[in-house]
This record gives sequence, C-alpha cells and structure tokens, in this order.
Amino acid sequence: MSDILFSAVTTGFFMVRLFRGPWLKNPQYLAAAICGSILAALTLHLFWPVMDDSFVVGGGAGLAGSWVGMALFDLAVGAV
Repeated sequence: MSDILFSAVTTGFFMVRLFRGPWLKNPQYLAAAICGSILAALTLHLFWPVMDDSFVVGGGAGLAGSWVGMALFDLAVGAV
C-alpha cells in the first residue's frame, strides 16, 4: 500500500509542475494535486484492488486524481 501512496504523491508533483509551474510558487495546487491523487489511488484500491499495481491503470488514476484535485481547487477559489 505504501508504494501506491508514494506513486500518488510523486504524480501530484509531476502534474503541478506540468500544468501550474514551479512547486514553491504554487503550494496550494501541490496540496490539492497530492490529495486528489491519493484519493484516486485509495478509491481504485477500494473498488478494484487487483489493478492498483498496474502501471497503466494506477498511473492513469493518479494523473486523473491530480488533475481533478487541481480543478476542484480552482472551482473552490473561483479561479475559473
């Protein structure tokens, strides 16, 4: 389980760097992306535990979770 969460955290860092720029200038997006990615990984593990170790499915869930976390943060602060 710890490898799933480590993957989720690193995916959060990657997505913030890709879409928002430097991490130190956007710590709020980093927190939202990490929370979204961890939530997506835990949801995947809850509903489909066989596929959470899959590179494609697990990575896709982490990327989607990070993006959704940042999008929800934008909606919460009214940045969209």
